[in-house]
Amino acid sequence: MKIYIKRIALSVVLLILIAVVTVYIWSTVILDKTYAVQLIKIDVPKDTASVREGARLVHIAHCGDCHGEHLTGKVFEDVKPLATLVAPNLTQIIPTYSNEEIERLLRYGVMKNGHSIFIMPAFMYHELKEESVCRIIAYLRTLTPMQSQADLPAKSSFTFLGRLLLIRGKLTPIADMIPPDTEGKYVHCDTTSVSFGRYLAMSTCTSCHGPELKGVEGLGPNLIIATSYKKEDFFKLIRTGVALGDRKNIGLMSVVTKNYLSYLNDREINSIYAYLKTQPTK
Repeated sequence: MKIYIKRIALSVVLLILIAVVTVYIWSTVILDKTYAVQLIKIDVPKDTASVREGARLVHIAHCGDCHGEHLTGKVFEDVKPLATLVAPNLTQIIPTYSNEEIERLLRYGVMKNGHSIFIMPAFMYHELKEESVCRIIAYLRTLTPMQSQADLPAKSSFTFLGRLLLIRGKLTPIADMIPPDTEGKYVHCDTTSVSFGRYLAMSTCTSCHGPELKGVEGLGPNLIIATSYKKEDFFKLIRTGVALGDRKNIGLMSVVTKNYLSYLNDREINSIYAYLKTQPTK
């Protein structure tokens, strides 16, 4: 009987070991997948006006929300059970990338080594006009390299549970979400206030509210909620982070609007509002 029990125990241990090894190998294949997205020659301006506009666009793209106020990197605390996801120090990373590699990273989520990024919403930046991407790069090129926080990991890493979710398709590499060698769907559709607003919404809001603006659990609600706002209230929300009912803290939205989306100009806010008001109501 003892020998029988030992054999069962050994078999169970071996099965567990095989399962663990399989998960790590399979997930490593996913993490190490390379993406054949061509580098496209771009013309990055160097004039002061373009750099200044690039700085404004970096704020609107709320890069600082993930990479930190000075873009020196940060760890995503809310995914700790699954992974240690690191938004790297851009002041140190940017000098190691060519302009074309930065463009590919922003538009397709493909890093210098060909691997996909996680978290950074390249699917949203994919909608940006080329001139906007070039101005963003122009600004990033002006960043002075700064030291990272002492406890900032060198790169992201996944726990066993995170690797298991990768295999199950619950954590998607960003590069898998973007068709290679394509332009954004809305990038040329800005001839009217409403169509310009749609372009801005799709290149600014989808990271939190989803690719169809129907909401993402734990991040942002369906933007149909905007139809309940009068224009002056919508402006107040974008400029100050204060929502209807004089609510000064509605979580992430208050932070992003006050610190980043407030850099939108009046025409841009008007256009986004005009587009969101065209959405069907319930």
